[in-house]
Amino acid sequence: MRQILISLVLTSLLHTAAAAQTRSDAKALKPCALLTPELVKEVGKASKKSADGATPTELKIGAGVACQWGEIMLQVDPLTRVGWEQLGKKADKTWESVSGVGDEAYFHNISDMVGELFVRVGPRTFGVLIDIPSGSTAAAFKPTFITVAKAIVPKLR
Repeated sequence: MRQILISLVLTSLLHTAAAAQTRSDAKALKPCALLTPELVKEVGKASKKSADGATPTELKIGAGVACQWGEIMLQVDPLTRVGWEQLGKKADKTWESVSGVGDEAYFHNISDMVGELFVRVGPRTFGVLIDIPSGSTAAAFKPTFITVAKAIVPKLR
């Protein structure tokens, strides 16, 4: 079941990225350059999975690129301005606003199996996807998402 949900989330990211408009004014960023080994180890420690030996892998998702490194998947600029505005209007109770991260942020709980945190920093957006460890909840793991996002925000300012 966990694999099916992860596949659905990745499909959703693919659809979102494919719908994103390419901005000529935005410099291309390599998502793997925004993550650090320390962040990857911290997430691995929180999920009780060793990050030793994990290496960053860039993945083509729709029109964009994501980075899979250990338990983290990071995508830069997965949403257009319109996509971001729609995200904030979702009536789905699995999305919640998160203060203190970037200019605006939303956390999404997918059945306590996978979580996503989308953050807006000026004109840029990024999404962090992390598999919620068995026996944990998205609410309990949310501080880990926030730690990762807060480390990335200054790099996009």
